[in-house]
Amino acid sequence: MVRYLRTHKQRTRARILQAATRLFKTGGYHRVGVDAIMNAEGLTAGGFYAHFESKEMLLSEIFDLAFGQTKTQLLAGFEDREGVEWLREAVRRYLGRPHRDHAAEGCPLPALSADVARSNDRVRATFQMYLESLVGEFERKLSSSVSKPNDRALAAIALCVGGVLLARAVRDRDLSDRILAACRHHNVVHQTAGDPD
Repeated sequence: MVRYLRTHKQRTRARILQAATRLFKTGGYHRVGVDAIMNAEGLTAGGFYAHFESKEMLLSEIFDLAFGQTKTQLLAGFEDREGVEWLREAVRRYLGRPHRDHAAEGCPLPALSADVARSNDRVRATFQMYLESLVGEFERKLSSSVSKPNDRALAAIALCVGGVLLARAVRDRDLSDRILAACRHHNVVHQTAGDPD
């Protein structure tokens, strides 16, 4: 009986975390309350605090899980590629219409960066660990083909995140598509051009 209760609690906690991830990415951390998260899973709001001490703790845990999800959804299927060839595919996916149009399944950086900037140190530290993991993945793939691979990885991710953020924010669909295309083009061009500092 005790084992069942522990397993049931772990499953419920995972459901809450998944629901919060989807809802925060689409509605924004500050606009989505505990009630909405729990209702999405058919649970009562009062049960939230049996699993998480605060909403900010929940946000922090989202970033703990996010790297694996991003690798699976945006960076999987071309692991055998390296350098600029890998970057071209990663940028194409990240700055693609599916990622722009389906925030709930995408990387949390474009959706939640502004919310994190207003959060506590714990959330910001977890966010930074996620970002550094993503930078490390890009750096590892770029290290054989560019100088200063860490700086190049940071720049590539910043352009990807900013591009998706702006493409989601504008009203005009043509402009949104142009933002994505321009960021894809300039991301790869500048990685291969070896621009001076």
